Amino acid sequence: MKKLMIAVTGLAMVATLGAAVPVTGITANAATKKTTATKNVAPSLKVNAIYNNTTQITGTATKGAKITVKSTANAKKNLGTATASKTTGKYTVKLAKTLKAQSNVYVYATNPTTKAYFYRVIRVQTAKTTASSTKKTTNKTTTTKKVATKSTAATSSSKKTTKSFKVNAPAGTWKSNTTNKYSQILTFSAKNGFNQTLYKNGKQVKKLVSYASYSMTAKTPTFWKVSYKSGSTTKTLYLRYTATNKFTVVNAKNQIVKVKVGNAPAAVWMFTKK
Repeated sequence: MKKLMIAVTGLAMVATLGAAVPVTGITANAATKKTTATKNVAPSLKVNAIYNNTTQITGTATKGAKITVKSTANAKKNLGTATASKTTGKYTVKLAKTLKAQSNVYVYATNPTTKAYFYRVIRVQTAKTTASSTKKTTNKTTTTKKVATKSTAATSSSKKTTKSFKVNAPAGTWKSNTTNKYSQILTFSAKNGFNQTLYKNGKQVKKLVSYASYSMTAKTPTFWKVSYKSGSTTKTLYLRYTATNKFTVVNAKNQIVKVKVGNAPAAVWMFTKK
């Protein structure tokens, strides 16, 4: 498949503590590159949660898009294929066997005419039956009130943690905290690529990254690597999810660091999905 290439303008981020994250970008002709993106629009893609007892993968995509599931980005053999409904966009990919918990799968949506594509890296989650089984066994073996209280608390905590980290690859619009009057908005879009905009007192200061083609990799269920194009160079951004709709910018070692963005002073950046 040919990877969708979209133009980039602006300035990416530089970490001032710990390992470095994205550095200074270049300036390009945004208007011309935006026109190119319109001619080769990649399909949209949404993937429902995948569990280790799943025998099929479901979701929605651009109507008529070809859906392909792979074990790795460069895998020659597919785990399954399907075509999104031409009326609803819904798709179902049947798997020959269940997937391993905590492994990654690559789900692609491809425009059958232009061959432009978009993909998501999805983490396979452990099925919830384990939590229920543990709770039932604890109730049967409890012999004292003190132990029962302690065991119940542990079970509740375990169930809560499972719910907190149901996350997929970042998509849509994310707004940062405000620090020293500055804030940011990051946008991840199959149509318009990766965009990063800096604001001061609520007013736009500069478009740091525009229409960049990008890809994502889950290092752990909550630690993600975002790679995007800046001219002929690939730059990297690391994110740590703290909730389903919140993440913090970190370095390659998953450490929270202060990051300088454009004219804004170095700061810890936390984002919430809009």
